[in-house]
Amino acid sequence: MRSFRVLLAVTLILLASARPGRTQTILTHSVGAPARLDGPWLLYEGDPPGDRFASVDPRPGRPYRLGAESPQPGGSNVVWLRATVSTDEQLSDPALLANPNAGDCKIFVNALKAADCGNWPRTTEWGRRWLLVHLPAGTAQIAIRIVGPLNGVARLPQSGDVLLGPASVLVSIRTATDANHFYSVLPEALLCVGELLGGLILLLVFRNDSRERAYLWFAVFLFLDGTTSLESVFYRVYPLLPSTFDRLTDSLGTIGRYAPLVGFIAAFTGVRLNRWMRWYQILLLVAPVLVGIPFLSENVSELLPRLSIQTIRVIGLFVQLPFIVGSLGFLWWKWRRGNREAGLLLPSFLLASAFEVLGIIRPSFWTFHVGRFGFDYDDLSVFFFLVSIAPVLLSRHRRMALEHERTKAEFEAAHRVQTLLLRSTPISSASIWIENVYSPAQDVGGDFFHTTVIDGQHRIIIGDVSGKGLGAAMLVSAIIGALDTLRDAAPAMVLNSLNNLLLARQQGGFATCLCAVVTLRGEIRIANAGHLAPYRNGSELAVEPGLPLGLTTGIEYAEVSLPLASGDRLTFLSDGVVEAQNASGELFGFERTQAISKESAGRIAHAAQTFGQIDDITVLTVAVA
Repeated sequence: MRSFRVLLAVTLILLASARPGRTQTILTHSVGAPARLDGPWLLYEGDPPGDRFASVDPRPGRPYRLGAESPQPGGSNVVWLRATVSTDEQLSDPALLANPNAGDCKIFVNALKAADCGNWPRTTEWGRRWLLVHLPAGTAQIAIRIVGPLNGVARLPQSGDVLLGPASVLVSIRTATDANHFYSVLPEALLCVGELLGGLILLLVFRNDSRERAYLWFAVFLFLDGTTSLESVFYRVYPLLPSTFDRLTDSLGTIGRYAPLVGFIAAFTGVRLNRWMRWYQILLLVAPVLVGIPFLSENVSELLPRLSIQTIRVIGLFVQLPFIVGSLGFLWWKWRRGNREAGLLLPSFLLASAFEVLGIIRPSFWTFHVGRFGFDYDDLSVFFFLVSIAPVLLSRHRRMALEHERTKAEFEAAHRVQTLLLRSTPISSASIWIENVYSPAQDVGGDFFHTTVIDGQHRIIIGDVSGKGLGAAMLVSAIIGALDTLRDAAPAMVLNSLNNLLLARQQGGFATCLCAVVTLRGEIRIANAGHLAPYRNGSELAVEPGLPLGLTTGIEYAEVSLPLASGDRLTFLSDGVVEAQNASGELFGFERTQAISKESAGRIAHAAQTFGQIDDITVLTVAVA
């Protein structure tokens, strides 16, 4: 019986060799267990003439056993493997399990396409999703077409990459292979998910406090590294993007991710990004794009060359090394000069750089396994970098939150004090009516005003101190406190006293100020220290501006005396009205200000606020009875 089977196999071989498209015959001797179809196969380079998916090939192929020899340098981009497969035992539900280890492959059974790598689930040269093909009972002609990546040499299956056996057994083998791949990329996948979650948290933190740009830069780094690494994980298991995108995403993940780190270091240490830093950021993003774009399309590759893996690694090395050396040197230099934030970042960057350098100088450290789990130097570099820098970010966030709360409390206290000092109650008498409106742009402002009656004469003071925030508010408080005790009614003497007060303050600062006194004789005397001139009945009064307070000693401020008539209306205001700005950048300006200067203080302030308030607004109007 066995002799008859051998004779039958020899006859089949002779018949196959007599056909125009010759094939080899592979006779298996397995019972139940899968058999390796290592050969002999007939190997053909390039597609057959005519139809590229022809069921026969008239060319003389050469015998080939899987794994017996390495592909020849400069080989073909397309290869065919053809063989007639039979078994000496009848199999129930026979099937073929193949690992072409290629991004583009097709398997034909008896001249009919049975499997295609391009269909879901897709396979790549890294993501080895084995193809299961059900076979008819008895003898079957098998043809495997393999295409190399991006016009590269086709990668042939190795010994054990093509199996024949019962479908149920082969399904179990494929499931076990998929599990090995899953566990191999699981550490990197978990790291990617952690990066994306961390980036989302930092974006929420930045949304609550947009002043902390360091969080935004680090979130961009986490998103860029996490997404490109996650695409790499899928590329090795179930590819979501065509294999042509791999060079681009890999280059962005290994080179481009340093661009946001440059911004992060600058923002964290309080250094402004200069021109050289920004150019380096652009280089870090442009270099991987130029490396990856030629692999996306044949048309692009005619303009830009497709670089080899070795060349890409050399380019990456020359782009990465300046960042590694520069970041460590910069942080060390800043730390030695007393920058505490730089000292906090230095250990994390030292640890990450150590793994990067180790991966560069030790190829054996690129990828390795611990049990079923796979690791590489880049995963470890990012992992230890994140683990070491997370406490630094948390500590900084807590410290900044406490500082913001303390600053907020100080601003609220200053706002309450300033509200009490700058009274907005209208003042009236038998001869005049004074109305005022004060609207700070922030919690506390730099504008000030003061109205009082001295010996029956109304003294009106309006001004604007330099700077913003608490410093300006403290200067306003000092000026108002001095005015409460200053009983001099002469405008020029009032400005001289305030000038000496500001010069005596060690904190410095200057202020514009205008002092006016409505006398008992029905006239107004005005002295000005660099403030906006007031308006009378819609016309600007001609007063000498003078130098602002707090700049220099020995200033003599000039006074102007003007008669007042019944029905006259005087308007004093700060530059917040003139400098109001709308969304298109247009200023409210002097013409609009003069046009509404005869309106009440409330209407003038409301008009400027509606137009677009960007600074403190103060308006005082004096109506003569």
